[in-house]
Amino acid sequence: MRRTCEPTMITEKQAKLAKQAIQNPEYRFKNLYQLMHWQVWIEDAAHRVLARPGSSTAGVDGKTRDAFKKDYERHIATIISQLKDQTYEPQPVRRTYIPKDEKRKRPLGIPTLYDRIVQEALRMMLDPIFESDFQHHSYGFRKGRRTMDAIAVLMPLFNTSVKHYYVIEGDIKSYFDNVNHKKLMTLIKKRVADKAVLTLIWQFLKAGVMEGQLFAKTETGVPQGGIISPLLANIYLNEFDKWAETRWHNRTPYERQYYVRRRGKGNYCMVRYADDFVIVGNGPIAEVRQIKEEVKTYLAEELHLELSEEKTKITHVNDGFDFLGFHIQRVKPEGKWVVHLRPAEKTTKRVKAKIKELTGRNWTWMDEYTRLTTLNAIVRGWCEYYKHTSLHKDLEEVSRYTWHRYLGFLLKKHKQSRKQQTIQEKTVTFLNRTRWKAEIQEGERSLIAHQWLPTPKELPRSKYRMKGRGGFPHPYLEDELAGLDNPEWEGAPSEKIFVETVGTSSWNRDEPLGFAETKLRVKMRDGWKCTRCGNPDNLRVHHKKGMKSHAMKDLITICLDCHKGEHGYRTRLDGEPDAVKAARPVRREEREKSHVATPV
Repeated sequence: MRRTCEPTMITEKQAKLAKQAIQNPEYRFKNLYQLMHWQVWIEDAAHRVLARPGSSTAGVDGKTRDAFKKDYERHIATIISQLKDQTYEPQPVRRTYIPKDEKRKRPLGIPTLYDRIVQEALRMMLDPIFESDFQHHSYGFRKGRRTMDAIAVLMPLFNTSVKHYYVIEGDIKSYFDNVNHKKLMTLIKKRVADKAVLTLIWQFLKAGVMEGQLFAKTETGVPQGGIISPLLANIYLNEFDKWAETRWHNRTPYERQYYVRRRGKGNYCMVRYADDFVIVGNGPIAEVRQIKEEVKTYLAEELHLELSEEKTKITHVNDGFDFLGFHIQRVKPEGKWVVHLRPAEKTTKRVKAKIKELTGRNWTWMDEYTRLTTLNAIVRGWCEYYKHTSLHKDLEEVSRYTWHRYLGFLLKKHKQSRKQQTIQEKTVTFLNRTRWKAEIQEGERSLIAHQWLPTPKELPRSKYRMKGRGGFPHPYLEDELAGLDNPEWEGAPSEKIFVETVGTSSWNRDEPLGFAETKLRVKMRDGWKCTRCGNPDNLRVHHKKGMKSHAMKDLITICLDCHKGEHGYRTRLDGEPDAVKAARPVRREEREKSHVATPV
């Protein structure tokens, strides 16, 4: 979510905190809590939280974004009043589980909407301070940084001049569940002296977990899913970053070459993304094993964390290793050593499994247009994440697999059809590639979608240029970065391409099968514009009779603002501060416009 970049009260205050933290590395901030009951600050936090898709998921109180918006002013006033009186008490997080891979699931803690807003307000206050202290080679959950920045640092280290061939693949055992609360509070106190802020953070850490009807205390850890949890996790592991910085990263070129290498020892570099890290070095294998033991000892004694013996291993780059959804390996395909960056095998298997699922027999009820645009969204999102990889054939493998799976889908949907006849009737040559097409008609209007393929014109590919050679700019002192929302986890292709694609979420509101097609037909019937104000952007389909009827005659197309007005949602308050206006979410374009579609 991007906000306007003009100066606001919020960004100016955050810039002031960041400057003070940089200029006074030992300074402990006081009088921070007054921000927690400043209306502009809380409303900014509320708009950020409510703009995120996750706000439609309830915590233990069962309240979602819709309920909050219907009585917005009262809810905001309640939060501010309780924070001002220091009577606010966080509620337990609701424990749920999301897929981690094909076999395992990851626990996720979902706070209440109130708690998410208060956590966001805390994050907005603490992030500018601690961002000033974070180390250069930490990339997870930080504004202006992404996974490719971490990968770009590693790639040159494997060439024949630097020879960092040994890799320690670090894995901290159940990191988010084992963060020591007292140690974490000690680290936060190095920068924060405001007792009210410290008390509130402590209350969140000790809020507990509800799994079904069972309550469990939280003696250690930060809940995966909490808005402030990524920041707290980075604060905790920043001590590990500083330890590595002192040992390896602060060496001068002279020390690296003469003091270290000429003594038969190695240089090392650690790159961390959240709780995933790798240490690469050019020392002998015996020294690399010693480094691994030193890391294990430091984490255990200083941070009360345990390395997973099973997953923490030493690998030679010639054998290849996985990091952040990528596979990095040094190979010699044509008589010359090169380092290849490719999608990790498990991510390729996962996207293929999703495509296979959506083209199975139990989906033959869906219309061809919606199915093809769904597949386009998945394949395009996956290929965008890997567009800086070395081999184009890895992307073509997935698109070719999709081509054949969609053919199988058509043959199962139209049981009397023949293979060659289907290919001839439902494909078209576009950009010198034979691809599937799907058409949907409503009255005199029709839409045609073509299969998206990773051709050079549709997916420009290039080598990712390393950023931050001279240091990354402070995100709260750069106008372009200050307007960005807090980054989410990006250690693999976005989860959204698997769960938020067209046609896969029809059951969220007990909608009938094929309702995605019905909504599309309603928009076509209404000429792709709001029937109330004529706005062609941010279109929604509204039930005139509530959820009782899903028939087209009881559905109309209206824009997002008219839809909010129809349901009595708050849209804008007169005289609202500029900082709050600037924090409003930029409306997303229609999902249907994200695929290759040609109105006729």
